Amino acid sequence: MTRHPGLLRIAAASLGLCSAIALHAQDLDTNHLGPAEYRSHFAPNPGASPSSGSRDGWESYPLAEDAGFDPTIEPITLHGESMLTRTSAPTQDGPFRLGFIKRLHMVSGSNASLHMQVRLPDSAGAVSLHIHLFHGEKEELHDALVNGNGWCNLEFNLSPSNQWITAVAVEAELPHAVHGRQERIDLRDLSLKAFATKHIELRTPDALWDPTRELYYLQRALTSGSDLHVVMSSPPAQMRWVLVSPDGTRKVEGRGAIHYHFAPSDPYGVWTIQATSKSAETTALLLLRPTQPTGIAFDQPPSLSPELLKTVRDRRDRLRGTVQVALGNNIAKMDPDWLLPGLPSYFSILSQPPELALLDAIVYRSTGDIASLNEARTLLAGIAQWPLWVHPWFPAHGYHSYYPVGIMTRSLVMAQQFLGNDLAETDRTALERSLMHLAIKPIYEEYVLEDRLQWGTSNWIGNTDGGALLAALASHDPDAAGYALGLYIKQRDHIRAAYTSDGSYGEGVSYQRFDLETTALAAAAVKRLLGQSLDADLMPAERYMRYATFGPDQVLDYGDSHVDLKPANVFAYLASLNQSASLTGFYFKYRGTGNGDLLSRVLWESNIHPVNAPPSDDPPSRLFDRRGIVVLRQNWSPDSTVIAMRAGQNFNHNHADQGSIFFAREGKLWLGEAGYADYYKDPAFLTFNAQAVGHNTLLLDGNPESQILPGNAVFGASPSITHALIGPSASLVQADLTTAYAAKLTRYTRTLFFQANGPLIVIDQIESPTPHTYTQVWHPKQKVATEDLPNTFRLTGGSHDLTVRAFATTPLATSQRESPMPLASYEKAEHESIERPTRFEISTLTPQTSSSIVTILQPDRRESIANATWVQTGNTATLTAADTAVELNQAESSITAWWAHGAMAIHAMHYRDKTTGATLLFENPVDMQITRKDDAIILLEVDTQEATTLTLHGLSLPNGTLTTPIKAGHTAITLHTQASK
Repeated sequence: MTRHPGLLRIAAASLGLCSAIALHAQDLDTNHLGPAEYRSHFAPNPGASPSSGSRDGWESYPLAEDAGFDPTIEPITLHGESMLTRTSAPTQDGPFRLGFIKRLHMVSGSNASLHMQVRLPDSAGAVSLHIHLFHGEKEELHDALVNGNGWCNLEFNLSPSNQWITAVAVEAELPHAVHGRQERIDLRDLSLKAFATKHIELRTPDALWDPTRELYYLQRALTSGSDLHVVMSSPPAQMRWVLVSPDGTRKVEGRGAIHYHFAPSDPYGVWTIQATSKSAETTALLLLRPTQPTGIAFDQPPSLSPELLKTVRDRRDRLRGTVQVALGNNIAKMDPDWLLPGLPSYFSILSQPPELALLDAIVYRSTGDIASLNEARTLLAGIAQWPLWVHPWFPAHGYHSYYPVGIMTRSLVMAQQFLGNDLAETDRTALERSLMHLAIKPIYEEYVLEDRLQWGTSNWIGNTDGGALLAALASHDPDAAGYALGLYIKQRDHIRAAYTSDGSYGEGVSYQRFDLETTALAAAAVKRLLGQSLDADLMPAERYMRYATFGPDQVLDYGDSHVDLKPANVFAYLASLNQSASLTGFYFKYRGTGNGDLLSRVLWESNIHPVNAPPSDDPPSRLFDRRGIVVLRQNWSPDSTVIAMRAGQNFNHNHADQGSIFFAREGKLWLGEAGYADYYKDPAFLTFNAQAVGHNTLLLDGNPESQILPGNAVFGASPSITHALIGPSASLVQADLTTAYAAKLTRYTRTLFFQANGPLIVIDQIESPTPHTYTQVWHPKQKVATEDLPNTFRLTGGSHDLTVRAFATTPLATSQRESPMPLASYEKAEHESIERPTRFEISTLTPQTSSSIVTILQPDRRESIANATWVQTGNTATLTAADTAVELNQAESSITAWWAHGAMAIHAMHYRDKTTGATLLFENPVDMQITRKDDAIILLEVDTQEATTLTLHGLSLPNGTLTTPIKAGHTAITLHTQASK
């Protein structure tokens, strides 16, 4: 990050006094780039409340814990002027930051500049303002000083760069905010003049322009036998174009105006037009529909087992006693200024009639029951008459929809699908009209045009956008095609952002299941109707759950997440692809047979081929580097020791939990966190559950809010797991957590050394520019037993126990403290005895600029901890406990771990064999597994994303050294040590 000094400009007196920071720009010459301007509008969209406005994709900065429901940010229009305002209260006294962030895709060039007007109406005196220009992880920072509470006019010249600007953020820093007192920042008239991709204008036919993804979506669908005629603004002689079919084949290409006749053999789905001139380019998508109607999820309805049909009927009959379709008219009468207390009533009114209609339709299609058909028809006709589906609070605060509308839409579309031609054409037309005006168009405008939830990682996208996508694909209106294409691209980008390639999901597993309810159905529809498969992105989605499970059905997970794996019904679509025996086994093991999420079972369960798969031979430990979690297991038994550590990017619903460790064993959780809390209602959620103190992390000076939320895949820096040496008998993993503590630390690494059937050793190495007290926080989840060893606590559960003892290069002290009472415990208190949760804090006695804390977590064998020794000699400190030893060398910043069967070390990706003195040094980071075949032979397996170089010392080789290239991918090397000669 670079700060740029120098005075830029002072504003007109009527706007208040401001000082800002400037740069001089230089020319930038890049093909297909031209001068461009991004402007904020924040003005109300047509048909919206005149007092509301558009958020235009802006979100809170620093990032909100949940970007979906973030009532602190709102567009407002007063007296014809529109602005974006953010009002929020700090959760503790002291420095407080609040502002806005927007994703962009521009390049700084000659005379690039940023202009805006900002005010802090509730602040007096000087307030520092920070303008962040992000280029991925890199950051360009401009500072300004705002005096008074009037509008401040700011303008900055931007640094020239050939790297894309990925985001811009505006942030006020209040040095002395007061806990609970609201603070406010307003933003208007923002203009970024820079360079962006120049696009050839599409003049005919009618198309929707998506400025975020820089795509045209042809409004009207085509069918076999249709002629495509596209005219663009570029002179014909200067433009080349290519038409690409859904499978990626370059179907035809040419110059000038685009003409093509779709033959019966042409595949239906998403076709792509790519046009290029000397100085500009354009991509447009069009939808070729099949000539015969094709169902969203099936052409012939699936068969239901007697058990499943009974479950559907039971759920249907239960709903019949509560649903009154006419009550949906009450939604439009709800108060636009009052939301949370009435949400449960809104959910029931909105969601239950469509669900009942769907269940009726399923029963009718399976049994021919006419009463079910008639009830489904009545319900759909009544719902089509509701004047409003979204709670009025949302359009009054700059939103156009709400995720329950997407879920409702999914039910309506699938009810139509099951009824088929037995739904009268008049009823179908009325329902499709409502779907277009109350779901498809407003959701398209919010999620595509305004790029709602711009980072793509929220389950709200899967349900809201996914529901509207289903409706647009099912619609008989040919002009729905443009909306379907835009909604598809948003859904595709969501899947690629949230469903990571390592087999995890950015939010907690409970949100993953919730997201898949609609996302899986959308993926099936996209494959059937758009000729695009998202299956590969979704297929490994159960992998993290499978690795992090313990006991019968619990899972170690982070953020706002529940700990149960059931029900796994939403995996039915992926299991029905029959491409993974482990996924099939996972589905049937954790499937719920109750009446929750029945649609997934109904649609796909009959297509799943159960397999008698052999026990998994996958290594039980795994690094999920995209999400930033490592899971270390002893074996695949439910009673195995299972450990997890978090160090990674921000997704959504994440907490300040970087470095936090879980420890489970014998089917029980021994060290956990503050745990799940209802973030709508629990008063401790923002001050404890979501903060560093609510996790097994490191605090500075006892500050419960020591950590900040990191950047994500688009902007900003974040912690990461930098080294992962994972083996069958021992693993050594290191995370760099420095960025979670802003500029307060210069270095902080947390290293785990885990032995199968042995202890876990946690090594914290901290350096800071100024002295701090460092505190390890541990949250016990089993009974605390008496322990008289220094800096030690012991937990007992059944016939097992876990002893935790800490050593450090500086003196320590340990205390046990009470934690807030979870809101859920108050209800439990009516029926059973409860215990107030506690936590242990192990702290350095005095502030230090550096410290190394080594903590050993020993299951059962308490005597090995009681007899442990800690020896410091110069720059070296060694912990020895039974047959395990860990050596820290502060001068070399290295860690070496020895145990009964070998040795591992981390130092610039450094492996050292203690017995022979052999050393392995890699030029670039790699993932490495080391297996000692015997005393003389070591099998080294290396996985790396980029080619690297391995240097070997101390082996029986000429000159004792070998340098060898390692290709990207997987490489296996057998090392013969000197002892073998």
